[in-house]
Amino acid sequence: MILRRPMSGQLFGHTNNVPESLWMICLKHIVSNDIPFKNVCLPQEICNNLLEAFRHQNANTVDTERVSRFISQFKAETSPISEARLADLPITDQDLYYILSEHTNTLKYLDIDNCRELSDSALLYIRYLPTRINSNNLDKLVVTVRVFEQRNKDTHNILLDKRYEKGVITSNLGMCEATYVGVKNNFITIFDEMGVFEYGFDTLRRKLSKMADGRSLIRKYATTSTTTSTLPNGNLFSSSSPSSFEKSDLMECLVRPLGKSATEPLVSGYDSPVFEDSDIIRDHVRSDKDGQDIVRYLDYKAWCKSPLETLIIGKCNQIFPDSEPDLVTIAEKKQHLLNPYLPLQTLVIHEVNPSGNQRYLDTLITPMMNETLTYLDLSNCNSIGDGQAFTSLKNLKVLILYNCPLSPAALRKIAQLKTLRSLDISSSNERHGHCFKSPDAQLAELVTALPNLTHLDISGTNLAGERADTIIGLSSRYDRPFEFLGLYNTQCDASFRARIPAVKVAGESTEDQILTACEVYMDRIEPLRKALNDLFHCFRIESEFHAINRSLNVVLTAMARHLNEKQIQIAASASLFYIVKSDEAKNYSPQVKRPIVTRLLDAMQRYKHDNVMLRNGSLTLIHFKLPQDVLFEYTRMVEILLLIVMNDDDDFIQRLGIYLLNSLACHVDGEQKTLVGDLGAIDKLITLIEARLSRRVCDEVMEIAWSTMWNVTDENPINCQRFLDNHGMDLFVKCMSTFPEPPELLRNMMGLLGNVAECEDLRPRLMRPEYIVRFSELLWSESDGIEVSYNAAGILSHIVSDGPEVWNQFLGSVDRDNVLFRMKTAIGRWTINSKRNINYRSFEPILRLLKSKNPVYEAQYWAVWALANLTRVYCSKYCQLLIDDGGVETLRGLLNDTQMPFHVKQLVDLTLYQVDKWKVFGHLDGLEESSEIEIGGTLVVYCGMHRLMNVMMRWINGLTHSILADITNIKIIYVFDSILLLLLSNNSRDVENYSLIDQNPHFPSVDGTKIIPGSAKL
Repeated sequence: MILRRPMSGQLFGHTNNVPESLWMICLKHIVSNDIPFKNVCLPQEICNNLLEAFRHQNANTVDTERVSRFISQFKAETSPISEARLADLPITDQDLYYILSEHTNTLKYLDIDNCRELSDSALLYIRYLPTRINSNNLDKLVVTVRVFEQRNKDTHNILLDKRYEKGVITSNLGMCEATYVGVKNNFITIFDEMGVFEYGFDTLRRKLSKMADGRSLIRKYATTSTTTSTLPNGNLFSSSSPSSFEKSDLMECLVRPLGKSATEPLVSGYDSPVFEDSDIIRDHVRSDKDGQDIVRYLDYKAWCKSPLETLIIGKCNQIFPDSEPDLVTIAEKKQHLLNPYLPLQTLVIHEVNPSGNQRYLDTLITPMMNETLTYLDLSNCNSIGDGQAFTSLKNLKVLILYNCPLSPAALRKIAQLKTLRSLDISSSNERHGHCFKSPDAQLAELVTALPNLTHLDISGTNLAGERADTIIGLSSRYDRPFEFLGLYNTQCDASFRARIPAVKVAGESTEDQILTACEVYMDRIEPLRKALNDLFHCFRIESEFHAINRSLNVVLTAMARHLNEKQIQIAASASLFYIVKSDEAKNYSPQVKRPIVTRLLDAMQRYKHDNVMLRNGSLTLIHFKLPQDVLFEYTRMVEILLLIVMNDDDDFIQRLGIYLLNSLACHVDGEQKTLVGDLGAIDKLITLIEARLSRRVCDEVMEIAWSTMWNVTDENPINCQRFLDNHGMDLFVKCMSTFPEPPELLRNMMGLLGNVAECEDLRPRLMRPEYIVRFSELLWSESDGIEVSYNAAGILSHIVSDGPEVWNQFLGSVDRDNVLFRMKTAIGRWTINSKRNINYRSFEPILRLLKSKNPVYEAQYWAVWALANLTRVYCSKYCQLLIDDGGVETLRGLLNDTQMPFHVKQLVDLTLYQVDKWKVFGHLDGLEESSEIEIGGTLVVYCGMHRLMNVMMRWINGLTHSILADITNIKIIYVFDSILLLLLSNNSRDVENYSLIDQNPHFPSVDGTKIIPGSAKL
């Protein structure tokens, strides 16, 4: 059983609309946005959760100044704190001083694990501030007095031994008597009630009487050092800052009782009448018959009871003194490193006692802990001696000695702790773990001696004995299995044995054992790293893995908790790859996906120069829906991917990076596209292309780099200008000359230039004869279907739409009419149902070509062809987009243009017809496979008669402007006559409920209904 602080994944990972989750979201919002609450009175629960949220939100990135600013908002009188979870934060001595001094009366839980900014002064604050007397905690005051006489160094006689607490005085001499005297507020009254002055000490009485109104109760000595004066009004320090304390003051406070002069002898021995950290008043009484002085002492200690029950120092071991002589002195004087009056129930200290001092443990465990302590974790402490200090812990239930060297004597002392329920003597150090000479016997003796033991961890040791079917040392527990048994990485692979007397086992033989090991050893770097590697091999080798969600929680927690451990990040991300591509992950909600993305980006950002980490992260991110699943981390992900793209060390990782970057650039709005440009994407991508161009390499990376720029320039004039400013057109010309064939490259380059051409202010920069010649030549390109030709026509359409005046200004040497003819001819060659590799978020640039007051019909021809093609082949997306962008009204307005050529108006009608049909049926089944462009060949069922008549009248009108009028009129008359015959024969029925019967069995049907045979293509 390991005490574990909650992780961000557990605190915020599972968010939904239940009140608890919304509560956590609110806390996270307050912390993330530095919302001040100095003047707001906050309940303790909110204060505790705010501190916890702050730690999880900022543990790896927050600076010292922000920590101090945040902590300073908690005022004891308005916002009391009972739990200070400060682990991993860069808190300073000043911050800790503030927390302890402000919240003395409420603080129950203090966690400073891994707070590396703290110094040895922090130990002094922990030692004295929680029990300091002040005017707000007089109801918790405790005063102990002891009067004794001493004739020589070794002989003393106790005259008075009493204790005052909550208005009750208890005598500890003879028969214990208790007398209620009421709550007092000064020492004179308390000493009088306790009978101190009956034994003299007139000097003390006079001294106390001189203090203002006798209010000496809230007046204490800070230290006996001559550099620190007596301080009034309950202030332990000489100023609001703890800076006046030096390391020498710390040692002096720890070694010598307060109030005792440095030149006076110290009464020593375990039976000493002197209280630890007490004030001693000396009063010479008389000489005995032998002439020896009889000295009377008043030894008193006053403190306020502290509510602090849990103290987690963890790896913040720099606050402890590291001088061997100092430690020896403290141990010899029976003093303690921690406050002897703290009623601690939980104590966690890691990695102390580097010198291996056998008596170090004696300086940590105070007499009060003998009564109160139930949980003790001394992981990685270099020596615990013979374990004698453990034997006095009467109520200890949990003892953790991970990686602590254990002697046989210490093991026998541990066996005396009959109250133990959980014992951890595991190890990741073979020198410590494999040192047991008689493992079977020693384990059996230990287990038999501890009848209440429910959790036992012997991972990494040889206590499980040699290879056998069972664990011999645990034979006595087969009829009473442990709730948990740690067997991970034991000698001789104990976790693979047939009979294991435990409900839950940490081992390496099964999926469940490995996950249990990960969960139990989450705070232990080495075993966790090994367990995560085992977990990865489980995913890689086993065809079915059953605990996907449990594994996800394990992996995310490990990544969040150990960001600075590269091997853990690599092992966890490798397993995360298999988790994300599993069938279970397909149903993950956004709330589950978000922490996965965040943890991956944390690791990739932290280890941005490690190819293995970048590979794992990129491969995992590919399985998300991009960009939808990562929009909340969009900026950070783009930054990381740009770093990857510029990394030439690993071609595979670079391909992954450019692919992900391109995916992010798709399907996002203009603001995010601009952000990509702001982060330097255009400049970096051009640099990347130039590098490949210099090596004459045209590969997938180069093609996707152009595709990415195509995406980020879509309807984004800022990024289009960035492309031009970075000599993008020169790069285009060079690529065209060097690599004239690759269809993907040509399509992507032309698509990008199409975006530039849509920007009116930038078009003049494209109006150079050498560019126009290239665009005109590409009109005949059959590369990548019609894409290159289509994009070339689109670029030219926007350029010619500016009119002949602008053309002549910039392109006087180029025959405009010839370009227009080539455009019309090229467009006429395209098949209307051509599949496309293009994505429009808006039709606004196309519709602008149709709204011109001085239309260029070749440009409009390209525009309406694009609309007709897209609404037919991808009707579900583009019909609605055309409606939303007001395109239907624009197209209808074009029908009034009597000068419009027939081939343009024909496509206008076709587009309107396709949109109408889609609105009725919701699809164009069969039609998208047809290459027909005349409505007569694709007329739909249920088309209203009034709509049909309007179509035909406009059609006939348009035929007068076509050289094919005679031929087409014949077909129109045929269709029109067929309709009239149908109407005449069914005049009693609703015309709109009839379909037109197609007698041609080879023509595709639409919605299962027959259609009229098609007319000839234009």
